Amino acid sequence: MGSSGLFAFKFDFTTVSDIVDNIKNTFGKIDSYQANFTVVSEKMGKTNRQSGVIKYRASNKLCIEFTQPYGQKIISNGKTMWIYIPSMNVVAEQDLNPESDIFSPGTKSGLNWLFSKYHYRFASKEQPETQEDGTKRYTLILKQKESRSGFRKMKLWITPRYFIARAEGETSTGKKVDISFSDLKTNIDLPGGLFKFDIPARARVIKNPMISEE
Repeated sequence: MGSSGLFAFKFDFTTVSDIVDNIKNTFGKIDSYQANFTVVSEKMGKTNRQSGVIKYRASNKLCIEFTQPYGQKIISNGKTMWIYIPSMNVVAEQDLNPESDIFSPGTKSGLNWLFSKYHYRFASKEQPETQEDGTKRYTLILKQKESRSGFRKMKLWITPRYFIARAEGETSTGKKVDISFSDLKTNIDLPGGLFKFDIPARARVIKNPMISEE
């Protein structure tokens, strides 16, 4: 009786690889999603806060509209990404390589890239962890396999439905970034026009400002 209970426990045990596989599988089946987001970044005592709405449609189409700073946008049709900063009257136009880290973790390509370039483990023995608000989250620690640009270390909070609810990262220069998502809706109707960007007539265009890494 006791041994059968032990075996049942072992079979029920969830590994970190199971969680990562479930995240990728869940995301791979999603046609679209929409969520509110908040980004808090901190470096050398200075804090910057951004917020808005992110919309995604398979495959790799993104529309990020900021309410803070108001009017800022990041749009991608899967091949090109535009970053519009109205306060500077600037548009950054970036050609996208699906294998590069320029893709957001909010896309299928971005997630696959993330988990291929980082070692990952559970943040604690108790999984899923009970959070302060009573919800349960799987928590993962990610570390870069090789030293490169971007976040050298990250922590992810994963919902029981295998969506990323929060991500916290730190760069080699000491900048800390905390991203949280809320009010997630999946498989909703998102018109194709959301993922097209018309460059304002008087905006200054900067081509390919980001260097792609293989």
